[in-house]
Amino acid sequence: MKRMRLSNREVRELREIYPHMGPVLDEAEVVEVVPLSGDSSLYLIDGEPLFLKTSVKDVGEVVAPTLFFVHKSSKAKLLPQYPRAIVDAGAVKPIVNGADIMRPGIRELVGEFNRGDVVLVSDEKGRVIAVAVALFSKSEIVQMQKGKVLLNIHHLGDKLWQISLELAKKS
Repeated sequence: MKRMRLSNREVRELREIYPHMGPVLDEAEVVEVVPLSGDSSLYLIDGEPLFLKTSVKDVGEVVAPTLFFVHKSSKAKLLPQYPRAIVDAGAVKPIVNGADIMRPGIRELVGEFNRGDVVLVSDEKGRVIAVAVALFSKSEIVQMQKGKVLLNIHHLGDKLWQISLELAKKS
């Protein structure tokens, strides 16, 4: 897997474009990017795979934290506050198998968000099981009874999770 180190100027531009990455980038010594399949890439900060940049149909480009960042990173204290969708036990298995998040499976929405924002998906015990992109704002989702409301872009056990674990071992 090819890793390309970013220059100080590129890191500065990244910080300007994606302010939520700021606290992590401020403390970073080495920032690298690893191109993945399609138009996705993984940002490694000091050897840890912390952010995924991907293109989401009908939403555009999204930069989201990886589940490695949430669960295993030494920099987890720098993770920005993201809104959360807490799902019921019946929704967990399909989500961890890659399913998108449907309205009936959501027990609670925490924090405000709009269409295109990153939302962390947690089980009822508070464990983050997926990273999703909102297809609607929180206020719209609250009014809905059914339908797909969050697009699953990264979940526990997926290819990105495996790549993250491999890359972290090599560092």
